[in-house]
Amino acid sequence: MRLWELMRRAALDGALVEDGQLKAIDVDVQVSGIALDSTEIEPGFLFAALPGRRVHGGTFARSAVESGAVAILTDPQGRELMGAVTVPAVIVPNPRAAVAPLAVALCGDPASSMTMVGVTGTNGKTTVTHLVQAGLVTAGINCGIVGTLGSGLPGQPQEPHPRTTPEAPNLQSTLSDMRDGGAQAVAMEVSSIALREHRVDGITFDVAAFTGLTQDHLDYHGTMEAYFEAKADLFTLGRARHGVVAVDDSWGRALADGSVIPFTTVSTSDRDADWYASRSGDRVSILGPGEAHVRLTVPTDFAVRNLTVSVAVCHLLGVSPQVAADAAVGARIPGRMEVVATVDGIDFVVDYAHTPDAIDQVVSTAASLRRSGAGRVIVVVGAGGDRDSSKRAAMGGAASHAADVLFVTDDNPRSEDPAAIRAAIIEGTTGAECRVHEVADRAEAIERAVDEAAPLDIVLVLGKGHERTQELGGHVLPFDDRHVLASFVKDRFGGGAEGDER
Repeated sequence: MRLWELMRRAALDGALVEDGQLKAIDVDVQVSGIALDSTEIEPGFLFAALPGRRVHGGTFARSAVESGAVAILTDPQGRELMGAVTVPAVIVPNPRAAVAPLAVALCGDPASSMTMVGVTGTNGKTTVTHLVQAGLVTAGINCGIVGTLGSGLPGQPQEPHPRTTPEAPNLQSTLSDMRDGGAQAVAMEVSSIALREHRVDGITFDVAAFTGLTQDHLDYHGTMEAYFEAKADLFTLGRARHGVVAVDDSWGRALADGSVIPFTTVSTSDRDADWYASRSGDRVSILGPGEAHVRLTVPTDFAVRNLTVSVAVCHLLGVSPQVAADAAVGARIPGRMEVVATVDGIDFVVDYAHTPDAIDQVVSTAASLRRSGAGRVIVVVGAGGDRDSSKRAAMGGAASHAADVLFVTDDNPRSEDPAAIRAAIIEGTTGAECRVHEVADRAEAIERAVDEAAPLDIVLVLGKGHERTQELGGHVLPFDDRHVLASFVKDRFGGGAEGDER
């Protein structure tokens, strides 16, 4: 598409355009793609030189041009940093906010051709999007998915994303591919950071769902109030047509109370909610405009809530609650309460829980299930570096208060001192009755947890879930909790283990 036409469709036709060393008539270049990373530039691309946390993208503009960029999008600071270039430079006050409209225009606004479901919340985004996809597909609606575990249509291989919600150019390209592949709907994880960074601008979600809010990402947002406001932006006019809101916490109630769009409430504690879920043992009953009854293998409160949110979303899109619930129960989500093996009455489970609330719910539920059988709960947990450090002690407290044995280890330390991260977690275990062990090497911690396990115990390896690498001291190493756990189970028990040892 011609640059001028692209700008017009993105409502940037009033932006300042400098034509470098070219004549004005030559500014009418053809743009074939958009990239925010100069290393991803292909011939014909527009390079979005954005201000970053550490360095401004304008610094890499010349490199982008050398790689084939035919135009630059940046702000006045970026224009100064990039110096003289031989391609048109589009100068706007907030180039990040301009990227999504440009990407939408270049890809032909694919979201407008599909039913769009956006899911936000601290925990549960991945689970709910997969449960919604399962419900819609079972009802005959071809539904794609975008999120932490990857993007694609049912049956397509997926690779995990480095971001929960991709940057706008990648997102719009993915949606375009799904539309062309026959998708009728898309279930998408929408992070608070994506909302603040305009990645989903230009998309109006038919249904937006909120799973709840607990402490996370305060290194980015600063306060819980700012974190909430970022999430709440999804439930505004132009962003979404209808909301599904879990109201089991104060943030969900505040979101519902302040909503300016029609909404449906979901709760596991408030019988007056539009959809109310209750459980007795592993039996779950969901009541609302319709009803559904199912059994859950691990009936945590958040599992019941996620299930109910997905049923409410599917019901709004014309799917029977029982059909949606049955499909959800049958869905398999990598790294989410994934039973890697069961042997001698011991369950070996991997879960992505990496916030205090998620850890508390997983460990507490495991403890309640095991107490009746006299089994113990053995937990392996760490915390990521270069992320919200204020939650680490709370993670230790959440992991230790209901566990019997806790191994504190490394997660993804990244550039931080791993020992300091472990110390912060252990600080939160003060006063806990469980045995706490510090084991730096994650593989060794998992091995010791397997060796510790006795009949009727449950081993929970938390934090990394589906992730296939570990980032330590500038190095990214292959590491998949599921594979590592399965290998140690096999070493100890031989061929007696049953489960998914992938």
